[in-house]
Amino acid sequence: MRRLTVFLLVPLLALGPARGLRAQPLPLVVEADRVTYDTVARTVEAEGRVRLAYRDVRASADYLFADLSRREVLLRGDVRLVRGQQRLAASEVRYRLDTDEGLATDVRVLAEGAYLQARRAQVAPERALAADALATFCDPASPLFYITARRVTVFWADRLVAEDATLWVGRTPVLTLPRYEVRVDPERARRDFPSPQVGYDALSGYWIALRYPYRLGDLEAEAYGRYNTSLGFEFRNTLRLAVGAGRVELTAGTVRDSENRPVETLELRYGPPPWTLAPEVTLSAALLAGQYRERVTGAESPKAEVSVDLGLPRFGPGGPWSVAPFASLRYSVYRDRTLFVPTLGASLDLQLDVRSAAYLSYAWTEAYGSTPFLFDAPTRQSVLTLGHRWAGEGLSWDVGVQYDALPQHLRVLASVHASFGDGWRFRTFAKYNVTLASFEELEVGAGRLCDCLDVSVTYRVPQQQFWVTVNVVPSPRVREAVPEPLR
Repeated sequence: MRRLTVFLLVPLLALGPARGLRAQPLPLVVEADRVTYDTVARTVEAEGRVRLAYRDVRASADYLFADLSRREVLLRGDVRLVRGQQRLAASEVRYRLDTDEGLATDVRVLAEGAYLQARRAQVAPERALAADALATFCDPASPLFYITARRVTVFWADRLVAEDATLWVGRTPVLTLPRYEVRVDPERARRDFPSPQVGYDALSGYWIALRYPYRLGDLEAEAYGRYNTSLGFEFRNTLRLAVGAGRVELTAGTVRDSENRPVETLELRYGPPPWTLAPEVTLSAALLAGQYRERVTGAESPKAEVSVDLGLPRFGPGGPWSVAPFASLRYSVYRDRTLFVPTLGASLDLQLDVRSAAYLSYAWTEAYGSTPFLFDAPTRQSVLTLGHRWAGEGLSWDVGVQYDALPQHLRVLASVHASFGDGWRFRTFAKYNVTLASFEELEVGAGRLCDCLDVSVTYRVPQQQFWVTVNVVPSPRVREAVPEPLR
């Protein structure tokens, strides 16, 4: 049995740049152990290790039948198809050459980090539509979490929309929703999936929390609930909406500041698109207005604020030397006072090799006026830092010595990130005040990726904080569940 390769020109109508409609032949390449071409009926039949290439589509199957007059292709038996980032496996695919649309049976689809399984699915360049489907980010062979739905639509490289959806943990249904959306990009999927936390801190006592992202049409939303044994319940809801090239965000409820203190807030924030002032010089801003109340101090006041960051290009004399300047300011208005906070600085970098660099940086921050709150109180500083950073495979660090001229304090800074086999990772950050002989910050964290569960543990020593976070992330085994076409 001979292996044959057939190159066929499929005449399709295409719109020429300045000639109106014209015939544009496109090659349909079929390779198999046996290929039969009927020149009268204009059909192609192929069997045995069939490979197909057409436009940006690659496919393989056990059997192929193509009707060039009707511009239809039938693939049957261990069908594997790839178009760009789209990948599917099926028992049968009927594909139209003119519209790039197909109907797949017993189909498995890979969309970024999401896996979709269905009895039948309609596949088009923009989306895939499946009925009675199962979707998951976990190992499809035995998923820890998955969604079953009457109808699932996958918008390639964007999102997955499930209608009449049920969320399962193992074999137990835990939640049923009329509509559920989640991003299929691995990083955005991490943010779009519910995430539980448990922990302890000296202020709140023991606590348990759940972050639940959801959508309301074009609105991205997130609900967060937390119960503390010392402070009781907390709840907040955040709505986000793209307005032109900018973004609006409305937050209502309890938020936590950088020192983990609770603040009751109703805040509206707007981030307009950055302005380009000159080549490589940009200006970005954020506007916010809201009502705030600190639980710890009892301070309460409305606030309106504008903050501006100036993006400046990196420059230098050439070679391994470069300078990166930065500048920002914040202006806040309260009920009975105002606050103006400018920041200026620059970093001089010396690239030692491809993995490491030494740097000398200076940052100046001043505060004019005052704030009634602790959560947005600025730290006046005139800081000079000398450090070294190194990044290798599985290990990176940044260590430095810092002198703050305003309180005349000397500090040592160090951060280390390491990752190991079997999905383990470790990180730590320390800020040690040599003048006071005490740690200002010491944070230690460890985590592990177990299939689609990313479990991390964090401990902050000075704040006496400890918490465990569980995130759902796309499993590496998802890609293995949908094989690529034979070559």
